[in-house]
Amino acid sequence: MPPEVAKDLRAPRVRWQVWLGIALSLACLVWVLREVDFFQLWQAVRRTNPLYILLVNVLFAGSFIMRTFRWQLLLQPVKRADFAPLFSSNIIGFMANNLLPARLGELVRALVASRLAKAPLAGTLASLVVERMLDGPVVLGFLLVVLFFLDPQAEAGPLTVAAIKTAGLSLFTVWLIMLALMAAAVRWPEQVANTVGAAAARLSLRLGVRLRRVLLTFGQGLAPLRRPRLLISLFLLSLGVRAFIFLMHTVFLAAVGLPLDIMLGAMATLAALLATSIPAAPGSIGAFQLATYYALVMVGAPEQPALAYSILYWAAQYFPLVAAGLVETYRQGLNFRFLSSGGRALARA
Repeated sequence: MPPEVAKDLRAPRVRWQVWLGIALSLACLVWVLREVDFFQLWQAVRRTNPLYILLVNVLFAGSFIMRTFRWQLLLQPVKRADFAPLFSSNIIGFMANNLLPARLGELVRALVASRLAKAPLAGTLASLVVERMLDGPVVLGFLLVVLFFLDPQAEAGPLTVAAIKTAGLSLFTVWLIMLALMAAAVRWPEQVANTVGAAAARLSLRLGVRLRRVLLTFGQGLAPLRRPRLLISLFLLSLGVRAFIFLMHTVFLAAVGLPLDIMLGAMATLAALLATSIPAAPGSIGAFQLATYYALVMVGAPEQPALAYSILYWAAQYFPLVAAGLVETYRQGLNFRFLSSGGRALARA
């Protein structure tokens, strides 16, 4: 483990953003539970065929396989990592997202990969930034397709087509800003590293040297952006990841008595994407349920089956992933304290 992370492990602190996310999640969860007919929910639980839960998790595993192949390609410029340690890092990181606040699991993924795959931490973090950049066009394209087929007058509670467009525009703006910053780091890696390092050296020479070295390694992790053929392969793998997730949402519709409708599956997928992009408690609990419920009702799903779907789908993938992540954490000789403290230390860095 990097020394700059290790020295912070015993001093974790919870930022105000964490409490904001928890408060938002609790508010969303209370709002959803107000609408639930618990007798009908219990009947939906009793009628749920376990094969649907199994199928959802088989598809979930497929998405992790695609994610891992993509991560291998992303890391090629800094480390030729084997499939197994990266697959374990993905499982552990996504498990951490379900248990830790502020989506610290993304940082945990990088921390665990740097340990299991012996990859430079800065380069691993850079690869995850590129991964998010690759997801951007896929998610935005998915959003445009949904909006094309969505009734302009459709609404459910506060969720309207205008609200979805606003969320999409916000995501597009953030994506463009990140793209500009990364383009500068790719086009002028040494200049950016030297400029930032020199500025930091005015405060501390040691800090300046270290920051310059980290930025150069980070720049190596952005190398896939310079290779068009590699970018095409990465983009196709990103499409594959989202295709698996879309299938997960769609097949589970039948588990609560909803039709296997492409638009319902697309709206559930879109709602989950938007729910995970806002501050929320671990696992996006509350935010996921509210967004999914309104999205399904918006395209004609009855309220109680939509509520059952939002709760049961979340549980069907949440608990198996947490169990798999905890097993993998133990199997790799790690512990949850290391993951939690390490993720918080990286977040403060």
